[in-house]
Amino acid sequence: MAKTIDFESSLKELEQVVGELDGEIKLERALSLFERGMELSTQLESFLKVAEQKVEILRKQADGSHVAEAFDDKNLDSSAD
Repeated sequence: MAKTIDFESSLKELEQVVGELDGEIKLERALSLFERGMELSTQLESFLKVAEQKVEILRKQADGSHVAEAFDDKNLDSSAD
């Protein structure tokens, strides 16, 4: 069974990585931790983007007003006006 990845556990791991990088470690370990930290950072950024889109999507109307709509995965592929 695959391990479930969630925002909180990824953030906690990133905090641990940063904490270890602050210490006295060998170069090879530092590079490995840096790589993992970058992976986690990218993953967390994706979590936040999806969360932001789920809160609401603003659609500009012809008259310039905005209407809040519920998030729909189909809206991810459409370009902003």
